Amino acid sequence: MEGVYIRSVRVEDAERLLSIYKPYVENTAISFEYKVPNLQEFSERIKIISARFPYLVLCKNDEVFGYAYASVFHARSAYDRSVELSIYIDKDFRGKGFGRFLYQALEKELREKGFAVMYACIAASSRNPDRYLTDASIKFHEKMGFKNAGYFQNCAQKFGCWYNIVYMQKNLLLEYKDEYISSVNNEVVDVYDNQKCITGKTVLRSDFFENSGILRLVIHACIFNSKGELLIQQRASSKKTGAGLWDFSASGQVVSGETSQEGVCRELKEELGFNVEVCQPPVFTKIFFNSYNDYYFFWKDLDKSSLKLQKEEVQSVKWASREEVLELRDEELFLSYPKSLIELVFDIGQRKD
Repeated sequence: MEGVYIRSVRVEDAERLLSIYKPYVENTAISFEYKVPNLQEFSERIKIISARFPYLVLCKNDEVFGYAYASVFHARSAYDRSVELSIYIDKDFRGKGFGRFLYQALEKELREKGFAVMYACIAASSRNPDRYLTDASIKFHEKMGFKNAGYFQNCAQKFGCWYNIVYMQKNLLLEYKDEYISSVNNEVVDVYDNQKCITGKTVLRSDFFENSGILRLVIHACIFNSKGELLIQQRASSKKTGAGLWDFSASGQVVSGETSQEGVCRELKEELGFNVEVCQPPVFTKIFFNSYNDYYFFWKDLDKSSLKLQKEEVQSVKWASREEVLELRDEELFLSYPKSLIELVFDIGQRKD
């Protein structure tokens, strides 16, 4: 990308940005505007948006050929840390990686300014092919780590056709755990009811205690190798609870706004440096310690030396047989899970089905 750089928008960019935006209005259903705004109106939009949110332009040899910005997601104050994103690239520069370059810079600024969640509101068509719309934007956002968050059918009309809306979401706080979870006691967790449904209430982890009557969600990852051994971790000696004790491959609380699947992926990445995508539900769930405990299973012959242990959480890992884990438990060197639970974990882990 020689000669390519990103800078903040200027009001004098309005005419060039409007020329980039114009074809999106006139020739596509990407924008749901019917009429191209005039230069004065477009300039006012830039002033209002850039006064509060990052608004970036993409340049090559001082010529602007793309722009992206964040704007209000919803007007109520409770949404102040959520934003909606927009991106427009000149037609001659699409599909060349410039959109990713621009979005990454926008994400970085939003994170630094303390914003928490990014949304993309994307037009979608039920027709294939559609003269005015493709699924390129949805695929782009998927590659950028956005997840589907909502779908509205036949809610907008343009060019005499009805279009759907897909909302896609990316949580900046969970993407950058070092800046969000600076202290584990500051984690915010959702409160669940007796049907494992989120109640809408939250609590700080520091305010949670086992006899509080509050139900939270915890995940456990169990990694087995081809020998039927379980990868176990030794908790850091600095931990306030269970210091130095052995545990399953990875465990942790699901933080507020996070799904169980997202939680297990995050914990594996944080604690072991093990990257994995999880779409399926947990293999089983058990309730103890005032928590729903979701158990996930993975089968991989991991090289222990390839793992990147989170020193604040994990001091060591090793492969262990059923007998070794039960012996550690009997010697009170393993977290005090019921023996039947450990047996169940090995029964499943050694079957692979």
